[in-house]
Amino acid sequence: MKTCKEFCDCISDYLDGDMSEDMCRLLEDHLDRCPPCQLMYQSLATTVEICSKSMPAEIPDDVRENLRRFLREHCGQDSCEPKKGV
Repeated sequence: MKTCKEFCDCISDYLDGDMSEDMCRLLEDHLDRCPPCQLMYQSLATTVEICSKSMPAEIPDDVRENLRRFLREHCGQDSCEPKKGV
């Protein structure tokens, strides 16, 4: 039996569609019976919806150039790639 914390920790995966069907059913059953987890789910679902509808922010040219300069100095390129094996 999973705890509320364990269910709440996987709500993002559920909203992203990154969860097995069995786990989806377990989470949905839990949400049907647990008002605090329902509130957490609704809060996160609303946040995701608002963020997906918002317009991407335009980055001013000077900020963009400062970021590129920082990346070149610290990574040796215009973008940092994650280190392999980390």
